[in-house]
Amino acid sequence: MRQMAWVLALMSCALLAVMPTTASDYALSIFGNANMDDTIDEGDIEYARGIIEGTNKETELSDADYDGDVDEDDIAQIELIMRGEEKELTLIDMAGRIVTIPRPIERVVSTSLGTTRIIIALDGCDRLKGSEIDSSGNGDWAGASCVGEHQFACGGSIKEVVDVGWGGTKVETIAELEPDVIFGSSSDADALQDKIGAPVVVSSPSRTENMTIMEQWSQQIRFAGIVLGRDAEAEDLISFMEEKLAMVTDISSHIDDAEKPRVYFAARAGSHTYDIVTTTGYYDPIELAGGINVAREDAVSTSEFTISKEQIVIWDPDIILLKGHKSNPPLENQYTIEMALSDPVFQDGSVGAVESSAVYYCMATCRGYPIQRYIIETMYLAKIFHPEEFADLDLEKEGNEILEKFTHEEDLFSWLADDKGYIRDLIEDPPVAKNW
Repeated sequence: MRQMAWVLALMSCALLAVMPTTASDYALSIFGNANMDDTIDEGDIEYARGIIEGTNKETELSDADYDGDVDEDDIAQIELIMRGEEKELTLIDMAGRIVTIPRPIERVVSTSLGTTRIIIALDGCDRLKGSEIDSSGNGDWAGASCVGEHQFACGGSIKEVVDVGWGGTKVETIAELEPDVIFGSSSDADALQDKIGAPVVVSSPSRTENMTIMEQWSQQIRFAGIVLGRDAEAEDLISFMEEKLAMVTDISSHIDDAEKPRVYFAARAGSHTYDIVTTTGYYDPIELAGGINVAREDAVSTSEFTISKEQIVIWDPDIILLKGHKSNPPLENQYTIEMALSDPVFQDGSVGAVESSAVYYCMATCRGYPIQRYIIETMYLAKIFHPEEFADLDLEKEGNEILEKFTHEEDLFSWLADDKGYIRDLIEDPPVAKNW
């Protein structure tokens, strides 16, 4: 079973013969894949033996034990990898760094809440000892702004996971946890590794304009699966996500552009500080749900950027989406639907979304794109954009199944819908026809 998992993971990652120049081009590379194909198998043993005998050229990944020489020890290491019995594994992470990790991995620290979500989804609750939780630094999973439903994950045992600071700033705490491996960021991976003395891997590739968020996550999930020894679970999770997403895209992909709403996404509307003028051209659920992101043509990268209200008037969106933490009532510092509808700039400019009251809250970003909400958000938007086409989509049922897959707890989407308010409103009173 373990050998098959290695084959599946490596086939999915399509190993490249030449190392990528950027993280977005990354394909998983494991030392021991001597013949540079898609699997670690007998072919690698044969190829490594050919190197030793002088009939094959040495490849970048042929030094399985990463000691500088290709010899019988490398053949022994390849055999151990094939049986899932290796004592350590050397690989190239998403930042192009060569890292050797121990086996088995029993104690894990994550300096990113986004990575923590993936570790939990891969049934890594028993190994997760420390994680980024919240910028407040109080270490309270229940009170953390971007934790949400994950405060109930792993049968509630998530609350025993220690706060390691925003971005892993509590270095002494991390050291005290004695991790076997740390999931870190590309900006400080080497420095953190030097301070702690434990291997630090970067699991998240940088996203480019040509990469969808699903492609980015697939790479991250597969890499995390390899590190944790949860290869098969990683492939299962990706397949699950793709199947659920297809419930929307199998329909939305056939909708003509002329029938799609033009959508403006206020990416930072959760606070008056950010108002309604920060957006991004790369919020995938909009397109996946059958909408057109009006900011896409003006986006110079996948990052958020600031515009003016007058630009929103020029774009004249059919629908406005506000990043919304809660409704009924909204948070004190939240930019609300009522603010958008009553804004004189939008009223005087005859913005279509305002005139038709087509302004909605959405789950959007919170310490990155919460992977567990990504498909749910797509379903939620599909019911707003194309209510007739998605009338039979049971958002609450699907949402509960998706969150159970990611948190291992039942009925958490029902909790989230009640907590957010606006989600429960849409479930109880879904639109029956387009209002844009």
